[in-house]
Amino acid sequence: MQSQIQYFLAILAISYTVLLGIYFLFGKIITFWNRHLGCSKKIQSKTSSEVEIKRDIVQSVKSLFFIALMLAGGIFCQRIGLTLRPTHLTPLNSLLWFLVSMFIFDTWFYWGHRLIHTKVLYRQIHAWHHRSITPSVWSNNSDTLLDDLILQSYFFFAPFFLPIPAAILIAHKIYDQITGMIGHSGYEYSAGPLSRFPFLLLGVTFHDQHHESFNYNYATHFSLWDRLMKTIHPAYDRRILDFEKSPVDLLEIEPTNES
Repeated sequence: MQSQIQYFLAILAISYTVLLGIYFLFGKIITFWNRHLGCSKKIQSKTSSEVEIKRDIVQSVKSLFFIALMLAGGIFCQRIGLTLRPTHLTPLNSLLWFLVSMFIFDTWFYWGHRLIHTKVLYRQIHAWHHRSITPSVWSNNSDTLLDDLILQSYFFFAPFFLPIPAAILIAHKIYDQITGMIGHSGYEYSAGPLSRFPFLLLGVTFHDQHHESFNYNYATHFSLWDRLMKTIHPAYDRRILDFEKSPVDLLEIEPTNES
């Protein structure tokens, strides 16, 4: 029993250290890139204040611990045999497992995200995250613990319904952390044909519009569910095309529709 507790604590410590390291290191890199290299395009004219950034960082440090706890819990339960037995990982099935995990998590995230946008749950659970109408790279993990429990608990429960190798789950969480921070950065880096119809990948504009207009763009990896359920922002594809064609910033502000 003691060895199992030590194993869990070790997984938790490693998970939290890695996620926290990505948060601060990658946050610094993206901030430097946006301020000094001038290779990206600002989506909104407004910029998060220093007070808002400090608030988001403090909350993110707490939130990332809870996310690490769920990730470590899922890996630990798999290790001691409480979940489905993971398949043997090979070079051939690694990519397939990664894509499967991305699609299922995107589905989990989309419907959970819509759930916490309902009037019954929004103020108690998700309103904190939307205090940043103009998100920054530091906003990605500024969530309440209940918010994380609904949206990020996939990484705990996935081994119970998928025979997913732990390495893929960890790689997916790292990918989700990095792309989530990019998606909150407020600058468009990936405007191109693959980020607009008929393709399903996302530009940074996708989640930025969610913060700005509230009732659109609920998914996290793909635009599939938003397109199927008609919750994609009506100006999303046009904005991506505009960014794609324009050599300068486009700071046209879409009207905000807050509940």
